[in-house]
Amino acid sequence: MLTNNTNQLHSPINLLIVNSDDAALAAISASLQADGLHNLVCVESAQKALRTLRQQAIDVLIVDIDTPDMDGWRLSRLVRSGILKCRADLPIIIIASTWCERIAEVTAREYGINHLLALDHINQLPTLVRQLTTPEHNATQKPRLLVVEDEPDTADLIKRVLAPAFDIEIAYEGDTGLKAWIQGRHDLVLLDVMLPKLSGRDILIEIQSVDPKQPVVIMTAHTTTEQAEELMLLGAVDFLPKPFRAEQLRKVCDIAIHREDYLVSNAQFAARVNSLQERELAFRQLYENHHQLLNDLQSVVMELDAEFRICYLNRAWETMMGFPIAECIGVSLESFIAPDDLGQYTLFKNKIRKALHHNKPCPEIEICLSNKHGQKLWVQLKISRSTKAEQQSNLTVCLDNITERRESQEQLKYLAMHDSLTGLYNRHFFETTLAQLTADSVRNNRQHALVYLDLDHFKVINDTFGHQKGDEVLREMSHLLSKRIRGADILCRLGGDEFAILLRDIHSKEVHEFAQSIQQIIGEFSFQLQEQRINLGSSIGLTLIDGSTNNAEEHLMRADIALYVAKGRGRNLIHQYDPLDSESDELRHSINMSQKVRKAISEDRMTLYFQPIFDVKKQKISYYEALVRMIEPDGRIVGPDNFIPALESAGEMHLLDRWIIKLALRTLKSNDELIHIAINLSAQAFKDDNLVPTILENLKATGVDPKRITFELTESASLFNLHITQRVIAELHKLGCSFSVDDFGSGFSSFAYLKDLPADYIKLDGSFIQNLHRDQIDQTLVRSMIQVIQALGKKAVAEYVENEEILQILKEMNIDFVQGYHIGHPLPVEQISLFSEMDPDATPDTSRMLHH
Repeated sequence: MLTNNTNQLHSPINLLIVNSDDAALAAISASLQADGLHNLVCVESAQKALRTLRQQAIDVLIVDIDTPDMDGWRLSRLVRSGILKCRADLPIIIIASTWCERIAEVTAREYGINHLLALDHINQLPTLVRQLTTPEHNATQKPRLLVVEDEPDTADLIKRVLAPAFDIEIAYEGDTGLKAWIQGRHDLVLLDVMLPKLSGRDILIEIQSVDPKQPVVIMTAHTTTEQAEELMLLGAVDFLPKPFRAEQLRKVCDIAIHREDYLVSNAQFAARVNSLQERELAFRQLYENHHQLLNDLQSVVMELDAEFRICYLNRAWETMMGFPIAECIGVSLESFIAPDDLGQYTLFKNKIRKALHHNKPCPEIEICLSNKHGQKLWVQLKISRSTKAEQQSNLTVCLDNITERRESQEQLKYLAMHDSLTGLYNRHFFETTLAQLTADSVRNNRQHALVYLDLDHFKVINDTFGHQKGDEVLREMSHLLSKRIRGADILCRLGGDEFAILLRDIHSKEVHEFAQSIQQIIGEFSFQLQEQRINLGSSIGLTLIDGSTNNAEEHLMRADIALYVAKGRGRNLIHQYDPLDSESDELRHSINMSQKVRKAISEDRMTLYFQPIFDVKKQKISYYEALVRMIEPDGRIVGPDNFIPALESAGEMHLLDRWIIKLALRTLKSNDELIHIAINLSAQAFKDDNLVPTILENLKATGVDPKRITFELTESASLFNLHITQRVIAELHKLGCSFSVDDFGSGFSSFAYLKDLPADYIKLDGSFIQNLHRDQIDQTLVRSMIQVIQALGKKAVAEYVENEEILQILKEMNIDFVQGYHIGHPLPVEQISLFSEMDPDATPDTSRMLHH
């Protein structure tokens, strides 16, 4: 104490005490002075306290929670606002007689209170004052947030948005994210579903098994209603669809981080309400002691009699509903129910009465109220029986405003069913409704129809005038089509310029007439683009939902085939599906196979095999070509010849291209023995605006050195649009990747193109190599191609090297690299080590090369 008093003389601590209760003020002063704290300014009102704060320096503010002219909460907010002359970070201690612990703690955090102290614990006050005035005193730490997200851009966005409110740790892979949580036990986890190495679903299950109370918010770009329900049932407190807005992210995380506070608050308050059932006298004392607290709560507390008339309300009711409390006492709760929800209110009363009759806990209810201004407010009611002996039939109700949550849920439900660009129903809603109509046609022998259309040559608008102008056209077209459909029909945008219309209870003749009217609307629609007046046409495929199959996907496929036939016969035509269409079998196969590939991608059943490419001069394997395979559910391996033509026909090769890039880089990161790989791109790849961003995104996600990657494109695809190819190759070179032309000689066969094509490797077409040992003309052509390729500073690669004789001829021609079954068959990455067993320093004995 001598040391403390000596220090106090050098650095006096100036304390401002605000309390209107003389007894409490005397107790506080005595406690402080007994510990050597004598610089006290005692006032009985907030007005005098504000005057003191303007006139002299104060080190700690000690304020009563219940000051007559301005309560402690509001005085604290005024200090924290920074508009007073005092320090905005002035330490504040609030003294309270009684409170609900967790509610008070949460409120203290929100109002910037440093500490909350019960009056009967006043002996702790001097220690608190000294702690708050030490130089090393720190403000309340921010809650810790763990973000498990494999997309760096998304993780960076989260960090920028939430950094002011959270102490953030980021993990880019599932397993590292789980380890980080095990070590850190963060206050909140923001978890992506699709993660490398360990999925978000598995991480959620593991976290919940260790700590069921851990708040976890799930993020995903492809959440279905069923998946969202499953994740919430597994323990997620909320989920966030991607892409999200900054405000949406803040709101969801704020709700989640306070979830434990809400749960604890409700539990603590429920415990107090339950105590009413044990002691009648204690009830009144508890009511009076907490009367101020009840009025300060944001939650409404009410009491209802047996007829659901209001007997008691706290002040939060006035704030939320706008009605004076005095006018509401004795009024039935039904008077405040929104007209649309009166039927639900009747069910609510019946449920409560049934629970009371059987002496069971009352269920929590969500219901819609109407405030003084006629606005709808969604509230959640937590109900228990009154403990007053004379009022056994009365109900105590805690009522929380959940309007924002319900609006968010409704918005989420809307987004799940609607297209964000046009506001029409989306593909998910379309597929659900199509399944319902299919089942109805089988069960009730009713006929419906599916009209499937796209806008002819719409891609030209996007490519010529930009996507923004294309989006404007789609919105206007959607508005026109919406006016034409009947009230019971469903208009959906399936993506791009594709639309589908589901017609209920319609005859075959009416379907065709409807399609003609739609085509007329589109044909008459025109719009100004720069100095041109543009008109659009449409191709339309029709199919009847007539009970002929109970498979909704079959109906969609039939409409797709009909649309394909309409396009194939000249566009701007209407065609109704006919099983005898000559085009159907080929297209059905394409659609079936493309659906198989999409499913294989979603289930991670696409894999890569790697074939070695041998450096003839250095006598060692230089790199590997990645070759895609599909794994059937039964484990059978399907080669690319079986599915790539179908994807090309369906125009969906970009899906496979993007997945191969992601899979190849993921494999390259995990397998150092691959050294360097060549990744094949399709003819459609360079038309994909997202190709280079996809490559860049995966390079950042994996950390793979771009110099370890070569991209391959066939000669004909490379030269189809030389300008675009040159631009994309330049972008790939800028990233650090190299480029190879595959099948050279099979397409344009012009050496002049090599001068304009900035490729690093030129792979000779196998048709020139496989008969090299038997065909003199092939030998002459190959020798010439090798010489020209090397003269241009590029490397020549020969594929289809099937025997030792061909290899020796190529060696004599001074070839740079060779590839083929004689060198090594394609193998899964797990067997790549077999290639490394070959001695790189010795002349290869090709008879020992791998022949798997």
